Amino acid sequence: MKLKNDIGFTLVELMVGCMIMGIVAAVAAPGFSGLIRNYKLSNAARMVWLDLHKAKMMAIKQGQTMRVDFTATSYTITRVDTTKVVFTRDLSSDYAGITLSSRTTTPISFGNTGTANAGTVTLQRDSSHTKTFTIATTGRIGQIS
Repeated sequence: MKLKNDIGFTLVELMVGCMIMGIVAAVAAPGFSGLIRNYKLSNAARMVWLDLHKAKMMAIKQGQTMRVDFTATSYTITRVDTTKVVFTRDLSSDYAGITLSSRTTTPISFGNTGTANAGTVTLQRDSSHTKTFTIATTGRIGQIS
């Protein structure tokens, strides 16, 4: 009497399974790269938002005005009375391709009571992907949208 061993897969079954996984991966890969770029934009916006809160809290704690100066890919927090730069962040190293802009007539400044000059900060990956938040004259920094 002969026993048949039916445990395992044949080579043909393994090859078909690998081909199906390859096709699914090829279809899904472009979607993942866009997802990662959107995640980086959101993360960069969150970082700038937190740093503006940091500038506001430093102004209140030190009792001095703090100014935030923006360039296309970086920003600095400066203590106005001594013109000493207390914090700098460059987004270009960790978030390549993301630009930063501030829509105000003067640089954003936080007074010793936490008040600020109103403005809008925008981070942009390309023309269709942006993150924005506003700063009110009361010093309130709005939610990222």
